[in-house]
Amino acid sequence: MKNQYVGSLKQYIKKFSQDIKSYSDYYKFGFERFGPFLYGYTNWLYKKIVKSGCKKVFFFSRDGYMMKKAFDIYNSDNTIVSKYVYFSRKSIRQALLHKFSKYQDSLIYLTWERYITIGKLLEYYGFSKTECKNIAIENNLLLDEDLLFDDLKKNTKMENLFYKIKPYIDKNSIEQDLMLERYLNQVGMNGLCAIVDIGWHGSMQYFLEEYCSIKKIGVQFLGFYVGIKPNKHIVGTCDGYLYNKDNFKLRKDVLCFFGGYEKLFQSCEGSTYGYILQDDVIRPVFADYEYHDNLQFINYINEWQSGALKFVKIVCCNSIQLKNQKQWAYPLIKFGKNPSMKDIKLFNNFYNTDGTKVYYVSQKPLYKYRPRELVHALSNSVWKTGFMKSLFKIPFPYFYVYCLLKK
Repeated sequence: MKNQYVGSLKQYIKKFSQDIKSYSDYYKFGFERFGPFLYGYTNWLYKKIVKSGCKKVFFFSRDGYMMKKAFDIYNSDNTIVSKYVYFSRKSIRQALLHKFSKYQDSLIYLTWERYITIGKLLEYYGFSKTECKNIAIENNLLLDEDLLFDDLKKNTKMENLFYKIKPYIDKNSIEQDLMLERYLNQVGMNGLCAIVDIGWHGSMQYFLEEYCSIKKIGVQFLGFYVGIKPNKHIVGTCDGYLYNKDNFKLRKDVLCFFGGYEKLFQSCEGSTYGYILQDDVIRPVFADYEYHDNLQFINYINEWQSGALKFVKIVCCNSIQLKNQKQWAYPLIKFGKNPSMKDIKLFNNFYNTDGTKVYYVSQKPLYKYRPRELVHALSNSVWKTGFMKSLFKIPFPYFYVYCLLKK
């Protein structure tokens, strides 16, 4: 019989944390910050899927890794069939790019941001890290050169480069088109399907819907995300745990630390680069994992994920109810919005890669930045409040500065 606990989330965390005092800071962070968030999201997700009447749910790599692990704990009686499937924005859009003959049209799947590097643009077109370097050398380009997104369609240098590399783009895209169609059939993605990913702009659902429409695959998607504000027209339904199209109140609270959320959920494997046919089975091809040569970072990730799952298991074994289901997310939201210097230290050398390497916090002191360089660094940061805190160090309402910059 389940134990009954009544009290605030803070009391629950304090009570259950008694047994982890000797654990590492990363494990404690996972248990006390990420764990409550993960449970709250899973509880919300399970109820939403049951209410929809859907009987199968697909968790997208890599961000769906921890979501599936927590869901399988919650869904212990297998009421809903869950699968972990290998998709990425790159793997799907690569299968679509060959249909565009003009440079301007080929940019349709890019997500807006103030600046985009040449490296990230080449990555968008499906080139590996090594291929990007070779293209840069052959064409005398700098991969970390920033391009103003709003001027991208008028950038003649990039347009000329596109037509030069287009034969490779098309060849690869056509091959991936055939593979992706077979993979969808292989994993049983048809009929009514719940799909789960971290969210933000809804690109994955949009790409899949467009691809399935072109291929006339009979599927209806119900998208469930941490937060969602589609920037493209989505045919199926989409909903977000913390924010959605009907309520954006917590959007900035989340997105100031969006890179952190992604890293917390992700598996320790490279992004799905594409697909290959092997032994008559479609298998994913992975890009290099950003931390493949850093066992220490992988251990840190494993620790916070173990701590988070431990919290989920404890709560699933006890009858704990909160009036507002979003309250489960507040410890992690607070961490992202108002980090201490101790919090900054946890992510000090972590980074994301999306064409180029982007660190969570500043890697050098303020006086070493040139003004334009500082603006670009802050703009590209995946943890805006953490970056500012690491740079200036003094107590300050950095989240409000972030909100002003986002207006």
